[in-house]
This record gives sequence, C-alpha cells and structure tokens, in this order.
Amino acid sequence: QLVGPDALPDRERLILDVARMIREDFLQQNAYHEVDTFCPLRKQYRMLRIILKFHDYALSALEGGMTQEEISRLDVVDSIAKMKYVPNETFDKEFDRIEKNIEESLGG
Repeated sequence: QLVGPDALPDRERLILDVARMIREDFLQQNAYHEVDTFCPLRKQYRMLRIILKFHDYALSALEGGMTQEEISRLDVVDSIAKMKYVPNETFDKEFDRIEKNIEESLGG
C-alpha cells in the first residue's frame, strides 16, 4: 500500500514543503534566465533566511491551530517561489516586503 504526504501529520508535511522550497526555490538555478543566472552572496543569504523564517513562523502557526493546507495556500508561498527572479539591484526592498508578509500572514 502506497502512502503519500497527505497521510503525514501537518508538522512533517511542513518539513517536506520547506525542503521543497530549499531545493526548488533556493538551490535550483536557471542558467538561461537573465536574473537567475547569477546570484550575489547577500541575495543568497536573504533568500535562505526568508525560507527559514517561513519555517519558524509556519511551525508556530501550526501550534496555534492553523493547518498545513491553509499555510500552503498563503500568497507568501508564491512570493517565496518567485523571489529568485527579483532583480539583483532591487531585491532588498522586495525581500523586506516578503518578510513582513510572513510575519503578518502567519501571526508573528
């Protein structure tokens, strides 16, 4: 019998979702994309910090009664997925907005 991620508790599904974020939104690069071809160290640091902040706030939200399904449908999840395409010259402002969105949407 096959068991998918839906059978896991919300806490473990969160770990899978954050691992996917790290793999797809942080580690994978598109060599043919104008912005994603090169990523400055400071931008890499901020991207990883945002993903870890999302994990911490999402974990607190789970403990506060929010479900993993509700968390995964938040707009901030899409913002995190698209952050590697933010131009290198303007990423600080956009990343500040994403961090604020994490705090607001996950009750920090």
